[in-house]
Amino acid sequence: MVVDEAHFSAAVEADPDLAHTPRLVLRGLGEHLPVLAAAWHGWPGEALSLAGITGTNGKTTTAHLLGAIASHPRGGRPHLRLGTTGNWLVDREVHAGFTTPFPVELQALLAEAHDRGARCGVMEVSSHALAQGRAKPLRYRAVALTSFSQDHLDFHPDMAAYLEAKCELARRHLHVDGLAVAPLEQGRASEAFLAAAEAAGVERRWRTARSAAGAGAKAQLRVEAQLPLQPGEGTAVRVATPAGALDLRSPLVGAFNLDNLMVTVALALGLDFGLDTIADALRAATGAPGRLEAVALPGVAGPAVYVDYAHTPDAVARSLEALEHARRARGGRTVVVLGCGGDRDPSKRPLMGEVASRGAQRFWATSDNPRTEDPASIVDQMIAGALGPDAGGAELVREVDRARAIASAIAEAAAEDVVLIAGKGHEDYQVIGETKIHFDDREHALAALRARADA
Repeated sequence: MVVDEAHFSAAVEADPDLAHTPRLVLRGLGEHLPVLAAAWHGWPGEALSLAGITGTNGKTTTAHLLGAIASHPRGGRPHLRLGTTGNWLVDREVHAGFTTPFPVELQALLAEAHDRGARCGVMEVSSHALAQGRAKPLRYRAVALTSFSQDHLDFHPDMAAYLEAKCELARRHLHVDGLAVAPLEQGRASEAFLAAAEAAGVERRWRTARSAAGAGAKAQLRVEAQLPLQPGEGTAVRVATPAGALDLRSPLVGAFNLDNLMVTVALALGLDFGLDTIADALRAATGAPGRLEAVALPGVAGPAVYVDYAHTPDAVARSLEALEHARRARGGRTVVVLGCGGDRDPSKRPLMGEVASRGAQRFWATSDNPRTEDPASIVDQMIAGALGPDAGGAELVREVDRARAIASAIAEAAAEDVVLIAGKGHEDYQVIGETKIHFDDREHALAALRARADA
């Protein structure tokens, strides 16, 4: 890591090319890199009021919702947002290579955002980043666990280690006078996350609950009443919060999005946003791109098509559940197009096939990002789950080519059907072997809808 060749120049483990250059030799440079990078950029994290979000699913939606609150013209503040779909630095978007950047890039982004006038920020903090210490010197004002279910077992040795990594956010990266939040419905994972905050001496530990009944009565944020839905709304509830009652209205649908919304409210309160600002911002916020994103041709009848990033068994189940109301209202079937990524946790593939077969009436098993694996083999592992003893009764179609699967699923769907294209969401690429090609599920869905309309 060359810092400045003109003066004190380098922090290195060993480099013969720098033999005559002033340098500091550090053993295990990678371990010290997060702190070195923060120091080099003037400790930008200390000048920002930050919220950190971890969780198997829901990180990106929650980050975008909190960003919408920070962007609100009344009560908002200049802010940054770092995460899966891109990095927002006050007034410009920067490409995101990873959900949580590596230390040198992370500190540079924080410094640039601060230089542009940012006062607060929200970060998605992945389990990989926590296990690798990428966010080591940062201390957040508020942190949250959105959900916890199987994923990333190609990186973490088991689910216990995966949860332990998530809990590091509350244990090591939260100000002692900060706020830790988790949904009551996430059970033991939420309790472990909040216990980690307690062990670190954090007093403010809030639970969110979809209902005030039972254990939910003691949750700091809890739904106390359902409100009449207005046009364009998917969620309308009255929520009790430590700051007072909030009428929470949002276009987002599904129980999992209610969790995301309530966690967002808690984090916003932790960053000292007012209830009026929170309510106004969430009423219009559409969440993140590629998260149950509707794809349609204006004025053209056809199946309701949604693109979603769901790439775990739990996420697929949640997305299918969220669309069930729409399916019933339309009187049609749910059709799902789903693949699994290659060179990633293989144990979730049959589980995802099983979930798809239970939650849909027609299941197109296809490719995702096969990477260096055989895409046909990945599809067959999904199908094994879809045909297993715990599978549902969905009609099964095997089509390894993702473009053909999307086109055929939409072409063959009835006008009253709901089509879910899952696995890639906002991604605009597909990785086959070592090659990355342009591929956007939304573009393919629109092309299929146009072809259907022209037929």
